[in-house]
Amino acid sequence: MVIQGVNYPSDFEAKKAIIAAAAKLEAKGFQVAGDGSLSVRVGPNAIWITVEGADKAALQQDQLVRIDLSGKQMATNKPKPLGEDLPIHLRIYRENETVQGIVHAYPVCAAVLGIQGTGMEAAAFSPSVRRMGRIQLLPQKDAQTQAEAVSLLCRTDRGVLLQSDGCMTWGKSLTEAVQTVEAMDYYCKVKKCTGGSKDCTCGHSETGLCDGSCKTAAPQPVCSGNCAACVGAPTCPSSVPAHSAPAQPATGMTGIIRPGEPLPALPPQGAPAVTAPAPAAPTPNQVPAVDVPKADVMAEVVRRVMGNK
Repeated sequence: MVIQGVNYPSDFEAKKAIIAAAAKLEAKGFQVAGDGSLSVRVGPNAIWITVEGADKAALQQDQLVRIDLSGKQMATNKPKPLGEDLPIHLRIYRENETVQGIVHAYPVCAAVLGIQGTGMEAAAFSPSVRRMGRIQLLPQKDAQTQAEAVSLLCRTDRGVLLQSDGCMTWGKSLTEAVQTVEAMDYYCKVKKCTGGSKDCTCGHSETGLCDGSCKTAAPQPVCSGNCAACVGAPTCPSSVPAHSAPAQPATGMTGIIRPGEPLPALPPQGAPAVTAPAPAAPTPNQVPAVDVPKADVMAEVVRRVMGNK
């Protein structure tokens, strides 16, 4: 249906699109217990929108209401309750005449990022993520205040995160708005696979959104290279504790102690002292060593040197 040069869906097409999109979002786990809403524009001053608390998995036509952009319900004798997010829907349609579909959904990633107080940076994980661009987080406020904030973004962005209230996405069709929710979910899954840090103590590792560079990340232990399994090895085996006790020689002598290493434990009192083994007896062809005074040794060295000249 073309009105003033713009092609709009008919009432039948709009209601059919809302019911199909709601079922898809529910099947993917992006809707929770009747929360959220969907709307489609069918003219310059008319939209169809879901009623408050409607079960998105079993949406019926009588759970859809036709209203104008001031929020007045049309062609109905008994007004039906609409969601608290209605001012945001209306503000987006008024500010951006190209928008023909809006979704208020609750993917898990929206709740996680809202708790962390962060939005989504532009990324290039897939064509849909590239089209999505940045998704900013709006602080938890009343719907009128959030509508004012969205009015500044709806011409450039494709959606926003509502702190403690899911997300809202919009597009030139309802299908496009749903695809943005899917792209947000995929964005977070990729972040979880590529940015998670098991050793981070900031708590982000549970959501997979920590890149390990947090100021509160736990420092990694470093092996001194002198642990029992590392002596003589080029690298420390990962299965060896980082600060194993230094290897000690079997003769009872203390090994080399590097700066910063702990001193070896002393033997308990009363324990027999470890003595060096007795020298082996010389073989028949071996000349026993003789204890020669140092002065005689030096004299012999001088005599041999002078004799060779």
